[in-house]
Amino acid sequence: MSAVHNTLIQFRDFLFQVTHFRRDIRLFLLYNLFSNVGIGAFLLIYNLYLIESGFTESFIGIYNATSTTALAIVAMFMGPLIGMYGGWKCITYGTMVFVTASAVLALLGSAAPILAVSIIAGAGTAFLITPIMPFILEWERPEYRVIATAFAFSINSLSLTLGSMIGGWSPRLFSVLLDIELQSVMSYRLALLLGLAVAGLGLIPMYRMTEARAGSGDEEGAFAAIPELPPARQQVRRDIMIFAGATGILALGIGAVMPFYNVYLNTIGARPSRIGMIFALAGIVAAIIGLLVPVLARRYGELNTLFWVRIAPAPVFLLLLVFPHLLVAALAHVMRTTATSMGWPLDSGVMGNVLPPRARASGFSVRSGLWNLGYATSSLIAGVVIVAYGYGPTFVAFAICSVASTVLFVSYFKRHPKFTEHP
Repeated sequence: MSAVHNTLIQFRDFLFQVTHFRRDIRLFLLYNLFSNVGIGAFLLIYNLYLIESGFTESFIGIYNATSTTALAIVAMFMGPLIGMYGGWKCITYGTMVFVTASAVLALLGSAAPILAVSIIAGAGTAFLITPIMPFILEWERPEYRVIATAFAFSINSLSLTLGSMIGGWSPRLFSVLLDIELQSVMSYRLALLLGLAVAGLGLIPMYRMTEARAGSGDEEGAFAAIPELPPARQQVRRDIMIFAGATGILALGIGAVMPFYNVYLNTIGARPSRIGMIFALAGIVAAIIGLLVPVLARRYGELNTLFWVRIAPAPVFLLLLVFPHLLVAALAHVMRTTATSMGWPLDSGVMGNVLPPRARASGFSVRSGLWNLGYATSSLIAGVVIVAYGYGPTFVAFAICSVASTVLFVSYFKRHPKFTEHP
């Protein structure tokens, strides 16, 4: 009974903290709920759209590499951009670019135009993803930042889930309503456009903000560039490079698997509706369990929790090498999505405590840049590998990179002065 009582108390405290988020943060969470629907629909459907349009996994790898490289380059400059224009402008106008370019992608069927527009869409995506942590760190009170971060990533999981459900089930709906083939270019195209229309609704809460909309993020605030740091900047730069480097290694593994995972599920017998259910289930589980991050971090420590969370999916992906069953593949995806949902607020929380305020935006933009460079490089190589050798090597790459990234991050920050001085 005491365990149940303690759980109820923790849940009550959690609800109390959520209701005391600042108004602009609550609106930002609502924005995240809508905006990531477009990303969720694209993650599920666009590769199938390309396959149905006559392309192979090798072109999917090129497409993902092109889009993600653009994302990475823009993300590298996100810190200075936020410093110059403020988080609100970057997020709002970036979302407009993403939705518009993605809608154009859903209408194209030729390789060269797809790759050209994917550069614009990738650049727009950087403005949706990279400013999340800097925005929360700037506009939420310190005592609520940890729970706000965990809540934001859970909201993202729910949003991706909604996008997966739209992407998975709307082709069937359009097939019935418009008398078109279920697995066709047109049904997939309409599913993508529907997801983007929902994503566009996220602009409404952004325009309802007050303080964040009026803020400029000037250079004396939280978003000054690294060269303006005090004399301890060498330690700060080293921290950022380990943070970004570990993320880049993790991206190499995830980029080898995730751009093609819906196609993999399709090859082992899953139709778009079932793929949508798997992606949706993963998002729901990730959203619910992700809310436990603050509790687990307080009880076991941020670094210990991060270690087990990050390496947990690796054995399941290795199991697919000898047992490529749909249930195992679904479990692997659920665990990988949940690990990501839990891992981002954990390592972001570590860096939020370690980095001085003026270095945070630059730190997170460098991390985002290396993440997307690793993802782009890996997806480009993986597309060729899959065509030649199948999916097995990519699952091995995921497992190795997950472990290597986690060991690097945890072993470095366990010896960091901020953690050794305050055990």
